[in-house]
Amino acid sequence: MPSLKALRAFEAAARHSSVSAAGRELNVSHSAISQQISILEGYFGRPLFLRRGKRIAPTAEAAAFLEDIRLGFDRIAMASEQFARSGGARVVTINTTPSFAMRWLIPRLPGFQSAHPEIEVRVSTSSTDQIAGLGEPYDIIIRRDAMNRADHRCDRFLDDVATVVVARNLVEKGALKVPKDLLGLPLLQMRSRPEAWPRWFELNGVSCPDPLAGPLFEHFFLSVQAAINGLGAAVVPYALVESDLAAGILAAPFSSRDLVGPGFHILYRTDFLTNRVGRTIVDWLLAEGRGHKPPSGSPPVPPA
Repeated sequence: MPSLKALRAFEAAARHSSVSAAGRELNVSHSAISQQISILEGYFGRPLFLRRGKRIAPTAEAAAFLEDIRLGFDRIAMASEQFARSGGARVVTINTTPSFAMRWLIPRLPGFQSAHPEIEVRVSTSSTDQIAGLGEPYDIIIRRDAMNRADHRCDRFLDDVATVVVARNLVEKGALKVPKDLLGLPLLQMRSRPEAWPRWFELNGVSCPDPLAGPLFEHFFLSVQAAINGLGAAVVPYALVESDLAAGILAAPFSSRDLVGPGFHILYRTDFLTNRVGRTIVDWLLAEGRGHKPPSGSPPVPPA
């Protein structure tokens, strides 16, 4: 097979009808192009160009050969582009709950996409913490509790520390001085965490009625929004209200005694980290989790 370098020089010179123009395109000298053409002519034992004044043109036989060369170069270019796309761009699918997606994951994704534009992250949500019924083989599943699945690995990556939050103006009015004062407010409850309020009151030495009075919500982000709008008090993870607390939209009046859960976890295939894209997204999630630290108070109480 003749030299690919010589074939490139031949194709460029024929397309431009000029050795000098071919040299400029390939970023080499006039003599370098001439040398490669001479090598190719020596390989075939015949001339490839005819000179017409200051221009050159391929011979009839060389012109026919040139068409095949161009087709070959086109196929190489197309195959290279397809291979680059298959190995570079990659879609990663993540399944989590609506509250976690809205309040934690999605606000952080722009930073990840900016640093890794070659990776497309697709987020889907499930209204339940159960993973047994998930249809798609998601790359990563995020839940508040540890998960177990064959040929998968589960890592704890984010603290699950829950505290009471209320609208800032309720604290400024001085309506909440001791934990018992919360019984005078509507208690915003979560259907998936019915034990949150009883546990929090027990932890803080307050007797509470059973059942508790207050609206019931399907998702954390609904109870958070209700608290922001001054509809009552909610027990929510710091991870989901971190920005609201920092901005002063919400306040945590009794953050010295918080509920500590088992933590947020990620589940992924055991071979996922052997892929560069898999390692990148998992490392990012672990780093983001390490960067989140709930406010320090009294030593946290282990989960019941």
